[in-house]
Amino acid sequence: MPVIPSGADFPPQRGSNNNSTSHEQRNSGQETQKASMVDHISKGPHIPDNMPPRVPKEEIEARKKELNK
Repeated sequence: MPVIPSGADFPPQRGSNNNSTSHEQRNSGQETQKASMVDHISKGPHIPDNMPPRVPKEEIEARKKELNK
């Protein structure tokens, strides 16, 4: 005869009241915040203050030729 597992071995059914507890358990380790209206207002791209120094075009061309040999 086949062995029928107990009800605790099955995942909870959709639409049951147990989904809220499993959802809380899934997200308990993650602290997420929804974006506010201010987060979507942009004044253009962010340019960092600590950019690397500008390299002349000739150096870039020389390096490109050296690497493509």
